Amino acid sequence: MQDDNMIHYMDYIKLLGIYVGLHFIRFFMILVCWPVLRVIGYGMTFEQVVLGAYAGLRGAVGLSLALMVASSEKIPRYVQDVVLLHVAGVALLTLLINATTTAPLVQALGLSPYSDLKKNILYSLTVNLDN
Repeated sequence: MQDDNMIHYMDYIKLLGIYVGLHFIRFFMILVCWPVLRVIGYGMTFEQVVLGAYAGLRGAVGLSLALMVASSEKIPRYVQDVVLLHVAGVALLTLLINATTTAPLVQALGLSPYSDLKKNILYSLTVNLDN
């Protein structure tokens, strides 16, 4: 017998869809604002738009709001659980996937400002400071 108040496998499938959809939404919104971002401050290249859409933070405010929903007595238990699942799931996927793959993306986009020589010098300095 299936309980309607339990999280189902489809909720996990929806979580993956939300995670992917958030990337497209963030990219679209940054792309819409890109003309303004190009002319103010330091300017912004298309590679930086891609990186900003991919590596942007997701989670802290959403998690606090989801915890508020989860602690409310006026909201059905299933809705509380699904909101918490989706918000915490997106934060977790962001940490597991985006955080671990951002450095290779920076390298692939050519956004690393340090040459190998400068990296070696900085590494040597930190090793010497630790000793």
